[in-house]
Amino acid sequence: MKLKKFLSAAMASAVVLAGAASVSAVGDGEAAYCFDTDAAMTDWLTYGSTAETGFAVRNTAAKSANGNGSLIVSERSEGNIENQFGGMYIEASSLGLENFSGCTVEMSVLLCEGAENFYDNLMLYSDGVVWLTSPAENLSAEMWTTVTLEIPENAQNTRAGFTIPTFNPYVGDIVYIDDFSVTDADGNIIANRGDYEVKAVTSEQTVSKGTNIALTVALVVLILLIVGGIGFIVSSAIKKFS
Repeated sequence: MKLKKFLSAAMASAVVLAGAASVSAVGDGEAAYCFDTDAAMTDWLTYGSTAETGFAVRNTAAKSANGNGSLIVSERSEGNIENQFGGMYIEASSLGLENFSGCTVEMSVLLCEGAENFYDNLMLYSDGVVWLTSPAENLSAEMWTTVTLEIPENAQNTRAGFTIPTFNPYVGDIVYIDDFSVTDADGNIIANRGDYEVKAVTSEQTVSKGTNIALTVALVVLILLIVGGIGFIVSSAIKKFS
């Protein structure tokens, strides 16, 4: 009976963990655009009031959700913008798709320090037959947030991208964007466009040789203690029932 209860609890835990995993963003290197390098930036086009807001993007290794970098979005605007629209987008044809019908588009976003009140217009969007958006809300400078947009099967939109973050006066960096991914109508993740780069490990992140030796010794001692403990229990049990 106790074994049954244990197995049931274990299965319930597995279901909870599986559910939690399903809401995560794509894995390392799986996104169509990882922004680790500028190798695929020619796919991206701008429109609207990008010049008026001083909208600009660049690749950086300073922050990343996966891989070795991300795209940092900045603005340089000191006045009121009359035509408040625009952003950056890709065409479905760049990914070998006729359109984004039935696709799911995602991006990971991290807020830059000091830009807490300047992403009021930032949205993931798709355009073509119908205008569809998913706003970036409750962003943090400490934790990456995944923004998801599901495009209906009858919406044969040919564009997907993200909007200008704000039309308020602002000069500086606003958000990091990473892992812009597209999953097609059949559930297949569109392969990376060649801008993925494995995350570089810095000297600060590596473990020293002395630390490695100490950890190895500690592990061996722990294993010996566990084996010795099991042996003692078995020996005591044999003596008890012999």
